[in-house]
Amino acid sequence: MSRSTHPENSGTLDPTFAEGGVLKWPTGELGGHFTQAILPLAGNKLLITVLLPEKTGAFGLAKVNEDGSIDREFGGAGTGVLEFSLDARLDEIIDICGLIDGGWLVKVTSSYGLYLVRFLQDGQLNTAFGKDGVRWVPFHFEPGGEGREDGPVTFRWQDRGPSAQATRSSADNGPSAVEQPDGKIILRSLVYVGINRSHWVVLRLNPDGTPDDTFNGSGSVDIELPGIPLFGTTVKGVALQADGKVLVFGEDRNDTLDSSIYVMRLDATGRLDTSFNAGKGFMTVPNLRYAYANALAVRESDGAIVVAGDSWPDADQGYDRQGLMFVLTHDGFLDFAFNSGQPLFSKLVDKGHNWHRCAWQADGSIVAAGTVGRAGYIDTGVDKALTARLRSDGSLDLTFNGSGFVLFNEEDYEATVEDMALMSDGRIVVSGFTRRPGIVLPRTFGSWFVRYLA
Repeated sequence: MSRSTHPENSGTLDPTFAEGGVLKWPTGELGGHFTQAILPLAGNKLLITVLLPEKTGAFGLAKVNEDGSIDREFGGAGTGVLEFSLDARLDEIIDICGLIDGGWLVKVTSSYGLYLVRFLQDGQLNTAFGKDGVRWVPFHFEPGGEGREDGPVTFRWQDRGPSAQATRSSADNGPSAVEQPDGKIILRSLVYVGINRSHWVVLRLNPDGTPDDTFNGSGSVDIELPGIPLFGTTVKGVALQADGKVLVFGEDRNDTLDSSIYVMRLDATGRLDTSFNAGKGFMTVPNLRYAYANALAVRESDGAIVVAGDSWPDADQGYDRQGLMFVLTHDGFLDFAFNSGQPLFSKLVDKGHNWHRCAWQADGSIVAAGTVGRAGYIDTGVDKALTARLRSDGSLDLTFNGSGFVLFNEEDYEATVEDMALMSDGRIVVSGFTRRPGIVLPRTFGSWFVRYLA
């Protein structure tokens, strides 16, 4: 857990990082514009992922030193970027997961499935995982057996090429893959049924990348809530509690504008955990207007759960967003210590904002980052990155930048948040895209990283 190390300057840019606390990417001769996921490393270094749009199927990894310089020795080519190519057109890098062995698992989507690429600590592929370090998880499953009375239908994951009829994947948020202490990997994925219908599943892989049949008898769990069609439930991410139970979160929607945000818990075997929320196995925050759950974090000290996202309460009249946050106890009840047990809606600036990432600090404070501005597909020319710190009761921590929050964007440009991470000493790193306002839509042409004192 991180602790505050610079309380007198908390929430201000760290002058020891890059140029006054800001690192811009591409930098110098290093290419690749889209840095969608970041991971803190030992020695206060940072691992960043780089999507390389000029090279079909390619992405890169780079290490950033504590002072914001690029570790040129990483990757072995002298550039500081370790490039890796897949035989597919890639959509986006979803996230990067740190592993117990010191390596990393990178999750990348194509139009037809997921690529899980596992690296060792030295940047080499872990060839014991999948096929030479790569595991392909298609969005289409085939039944692998007939239904049985003594257990669920099992599935065989196709390892052949993707179907040309598959629909493109949607954008993802949140932690979408985590490693258990025994090395097994929990992740979420889509399953397409036919051409235009899909639903979400949670999968568990063995350390070598094969499906773990001890998880729900098949390695796969369909995520659905009572009274909600399977196709109406979205999984935004997964997380682990200290006792090995699996948290799943997302939204469900009906035929109106209303939606609910849910948190579900599965036990170690993949079954619905009925000890969560007094026997239900899940809890919901219902009757929200255009609500999205974007991030979830578990507090190490007691297993408390914070969920962050956004809601558009006046979506039929405009597109100003409100940040949405609530806290649950370990066993799935709204925590009355946070905002008197109610969801917290916040609009810290006039144009509204969302919460895209969140994290607990050791003292029970919550750090959250998101983007100021209206709906992402509407060019308002006002997008800024917003980072805030809330006390454990939900009030703004006014010692953070003197106001509880801080804004960032480059002059004449827009800034949208993609990821956030806490360094081991508590300093806060936020990353995102740099965009130039356009007549209809903004144009993304680079990335940025800022580091704030804690």
